[in-house]
Amino acid sequence: MEGVPGAPALLVDEPFPPYRFVPGHTPHPSMQGGYAHGVEELDPPYLPVQRWMDNSAYLRGTDFFNRGWWWEAHEAWEGAWRTCQGRDEPQLHLLQGLIQLAACALNRERTHDRGADRLLETALRYLRQAVDESGQEWLAGLDIPSLCDEATSRLGSPAPRIDGFYLRPGAA
Repeated sequence: MEGVPGAPALLVDEPFPPYRFVPGHTPHPSMQGGYAHGVEELDPPYLPVQRWMDNSAYLRGTDFFNRGWWWEAHEAWEGAWRTCQGRDEPQLHLLQGLIQLAACALNRERTHDRGADRLLETALRYLRQAVDESGQEWLAGLDIPSLCDEATSRLGSPAPRIDGFYLRPGAA
């Protein structure tokens, strides 16, 4: 999956599934005939948000997001989100925001614009909440205010494809 024009380099050296799940177009991964049927997914261990470079679930979700594999990004981040519950509110809300962004992009792509609008609003609220709770604008290597601006620009109106919207974690 390296060959997506303009996408950042992969962060995790792990093969992608055989197809990208799009509801109504490809088999659901966990259903019979799906690529993950019968595979038990375990939640990753908890890592504080400052250790984002060691968090393979976060990095894997980022790789999926950067290639337009919206559902898979959501799934990768969801396990990390569950492990943050009751431990790390800023990271919990950061991951909730990213999950909502991925769901928004999938809905935009599927022309479910009312749902996409609601998901974008929720995503932005969670991302801003993570900043407020942490007192930092950079979380998990992301400039959250800039991410919110770009998300609004790229996901704020109907679009058949979401191209060029990349998460580029780096140092603050």
